Amino acid sequence: MKHYFLTLICIFALSIIPAEAEIIDGNKMLESVNKQITNINTDELKNILDSDPSVVLVDVRTPSELKITGTINRGQNINVVRGWLEFQIGDHAKTKDTPIIVYCGRNLRSPLAAKTLERMGYTNVKNYSDGYFAWKEEFHPVKIAIMSRITCFTDCLLK
Repeated sequence: MKHYFLTLICIFALSIIPAEAEIIDGNKMLESVNKQITNINTDELKNILDSDPSVVLVDVRTPSELKITGTINRGQNINVVRGWLEFQIGDHAKTKDTPIIVYCGRNLRSPLAAKTLERMGYTNVKNYSDGYFAWKEEFHPVKIAIMSRITCFTDCLLK
């Protein structure tokens, strides 16, 4: 009788274990996430930054990337590496309805960061889908840690 119940338990346990899940690559994940989040372009970002000083603008790239390529020089721009977002965003976004805009270089990490913030309960999250490099290419204000003569000249013209 014990063997009978043990066999039934094993069969039941095996029947509730899901079949092996499909492995989803990063591109498929990005495609799915981009359909679920609010994406904005450069013009929309400029308008939001011009009209709402409470926006927390979050660059999710690494500090070494920012040092080499620079970052957007507007508003409350902070750097929170995507891997630390869950642990550090609360230092900058004090309420769940704080307006947050995330971005990265080429819109690969920031959509995932936006989705993470939404899963954490933040309700006013947008993703700047054009990315930092589009911002920079259109000669909008940037801040670069390593200043060259060309960078200084460009920054001086933009001010």
